[in-house]
Amino acid sequence: MKKSFLYLLLLVLFSCDSEDEGSFIASYKDNNLTLEEVLLNKPLLVDSATFVNNEINRWIKNQVILDKAKLYIDENDKELHLKVRKYKELLIINRYQTELINNEFDTTVLRSDIEEYYKNYPEDFILHKNIVKARIVIINKKTLNLKKIEDLIITKDDLEMKELSEFCRMHAENSFLNDSVWMYFSYFDQKIIISEKERKKIFSKKNKLYSFTDDHFISLFFIKDYQIKGEESPLPFVFSNIREILRNKNKQKFLNEIENKLYNEALSSEHIKIL
Repeated sequence: MKKSFLYLLLLVLFSCDSEDEGSFIASYKDNNLTLEEVLLNKPLLVDSATFVNNEINRWIKNQVILDKAKLYIDENDKELHLKVRKYKELLIINRYQTELINNEFDTTVLRSDIEEYYKNYPEDFILHKNIVKARIVIINKKTLNLKKIEDLIITKDDLEMKELSEFCRMHAENSFLNDSVWMYFSYFDQKIIISEKERKKIFSKKNKLYSFTDDHFISLFFIKDYQIKGEESPLPFVFSNIREILRNKNKQKFLNEIENKLYNEALSSEHIKIL
């Protein structure tokens, strides 16, 4: 199918009245594919024309293979029907569970629970990479008042931080100033070229300013704190991950409780018969 024709086709289909939404956009023998079916699972950020084109091609391939398969596979095979029924049941159950989660599940996770989990499972939070709390400012070698910038990058004063931020916005080649969050050192390592000797030196002292120079730029790197690979992760660094772990555990507990409740209610009813 030519691309220009597809765009024209989509333009017509998207402009159809609601009563025409079931119009098919592809067919193979007696089977038809509708635009509604195609767009049912379209990701929001994917171009519609490209997605539809890909789905049409995929659908036609499947229909061709299915048509061939029916020559060898009995559609009325009991095992096949049983698997289809079980799969449909699972889809219905999963849809029901999703509705329960969206409408009735409390997503709140207490900080005390996060802290307790962190304390009880320290082996789960061993660092696989070095992490740092740091600031970096990369400036042109010709920048004036270098000493002033060096003073600002290590400051704790809010007004001076605003001054540094404004300078970086106007003049810095690159910068990162939020030293209140833990970051993988590799984030900064990509921005500066340093030797292995210099890298070891960085992880020897906290609250230290380092300066690295290449042909064009000066990289000012202030390391406020660090944790080495193999050490236990700081709680703030893994806080969000633990919260998600506990939220998933709570989801499963929530669903299990509903399942047990429904099962017990059914046992006390007259609907269950075990022969």
